[in-house]
Amino acid sequence: MDSRYTMQERLAGWGTQGQSRLAAATVVILGLGGLGGTAALLLVRAGVGRLRLVDPDRVALDNLHRQMLYDEADAAQAAPKAEAAARHLARVNQEVALEPVQAEFGPDNGAELLAGADLVLDCLDRPEPRLVLNRLCLELGLPWVHAGVTATQGQVLVLRPGRGPCLRCWLPDPGEPALTSARDGILGPAAALMASLQANEALKLLLGREEALLGGMLVARLWPPRFHEVRFVRDADQPCPVCGF
Repeated sequence: MDSRYTMQERLAGWGTQGQSRLAAATVVILGLGGLGGTAALLLVRAGVGRLRLVDPDRVALDNLHRQMLYDEADAAQAAPKAEAAARHLARVNQEVALEPVQAEFGPDNGAELLAGADLVLDCLDRPEPRLVLNRLCLELGLPWVHAGVTATQGQVLVLRPGRGPCLRCWLPDPGEPALTSARDGILGPAAALMASLQANEALKLLLGREEALLGGMLVARLWPPRFHEVRFVRDADQPCPVCGF
């Protein structure tokens, strides 16, 4: 008899063993907006065993054009995103354990929020907590997948401590970005696309499909459409001050 996972188990290299790996995995999702909410929905549907859902904010009306998990009732009640996300996700797949945490990720609670994780999804919207995440993942040897989106474009990056460059290697000068959501907005389909790509890389990591992983930074722009992969070039004369790569 077919199960809810039959169609993905038919994929080459997946099967019931791969599904068991997903069921045993714990993923921490930091940020439950246009990126994190959609990525969480995809991982829940795929049958990842446990998700820790971390976000300090509440649902607002101007979230709804891009944040797939929430509805008008959530916005009207200003529901905490973590709680609302867990409530909606539980209706999709009751086999997944959901741990909502209404908190802002930072240096004081970061290690606790990452405890027990096999993988982290960076769906944060500010550079400061990302640098904290980068440092903690280096210390813990914890793989993570970064995604970002602004206006009509975004990027996805797989980071594996000790096996390649860290986020600081890629972004040595985390200064003022050329585009900001406060000024330039966010296109709903751009957020959904980057979240799907992020969830895709997460599934590869959890399944152990290293040969299929994204090797560089995938940059996508939707208006006009353009997709390209940026490869990291190491500067041997100036190693990274954080990871030494």
